Amino acid sequence: MTATPTDARPGVPEPLEDEASYGTRVEEAFIEERGTPFFLLPKDWQLIRGWREGGVPSDTVIRAVRGAFERKRARGDVSKISSLTYCGNAVEVLWEMERRGLVGAHVPRPAREEHGPFDGTPRLRDLTEALGEAETTLPAGADVSAAAEALRAAREAVGALDPAAGLEELEEGLGKLEKALVKKLEGALGEKERENLIRAVEEEAGDVSTLTRETQRRIHSALRRRAVRKAFGLAPLTLLGD
Repeated sequence: MTATPTDARPGVPEPLEDEASYGTRVEEAFIEERGTPFFLLPKDWQLIRGWREGGVPSDTVIRAVRGAFERKRARGDVSKISSLTYCGNAVEVLWEMERRGLVGAHVPRPAREEHGPFDGTPRLRDLTEALGEAETTLPAGADVSAAAEALRAAREAVGALDPAAGLEELEEGLGKLEKALVKKLEGALGEKERENLIRAVEEEAGDVSTLTRETQRRIHSALRRRAVRKAFGLAPLTLLGD
C-alpha cells in the first residue's frame, strides 16, 4: 500500500481487517482489473478509507470493482480507467444489495424479511422473449439451423433458471449461458462474416501489444462478444440491464 494508514475514526465499529490490509487488497484488485501498473490517487485512498470506516467489507469492494470492469468489458468499452471513483457507485449498490439480503453477504441481513426475497421473473421473461425474437431476424449468411437451435437452447436454459435463486446466482448463470450462446452463434456465421467480425474487432481494439496477454485476451473477448451480439441483435444476458 502506497499511502500511510491512519486509525479509524472514533465510534466506528471495529473492521474485519486493518486499514493497510484493506487498502492493499482493494488496490491490487483494481490494478489487476485495469491491466497496467497504476498508483492510486489521494482521492482514491480517501474513498477506500470511507468504505472501510463505513463498514463495507473489503470482499464486497473487490467484487464490486471486478463487476464494474466486467460490465465495462462486456459493453466493448476499452477505455482506461484513471481513478477508483469509477467503481464508487458499483460499491455502493452492491453493499446496499448485500445489506438488504439480495446477494450473498458477510454480515447479518435482518432486512431480508422487510424487503422480501429477490424475484427475477420479470427480467428473465424479457430475456426469453428477446431470444425468441432473435430467431426471426438472423443475419444474412448465417447457418439458420445452427443459429436457431443455439437461440432456442439458450431460451430454454434461461426459462429454466430459478427466478428466486438470488441476483448473484442468476447473474453468474446468465453469464455462463451468454458465453456459450455467443460461441455457438459465432460458429453459425458464414466464413466471410466471421473474417469481417475478427477484422473489425482487431481494428476497434487498436494496438494492445504493450498490455499483458491476459488483458489483451479480455479486451478482444469482450469486443468479440459484443460484435456477435450486435450481428444477431442481442442485448447482454443480464438482470442489471447493462
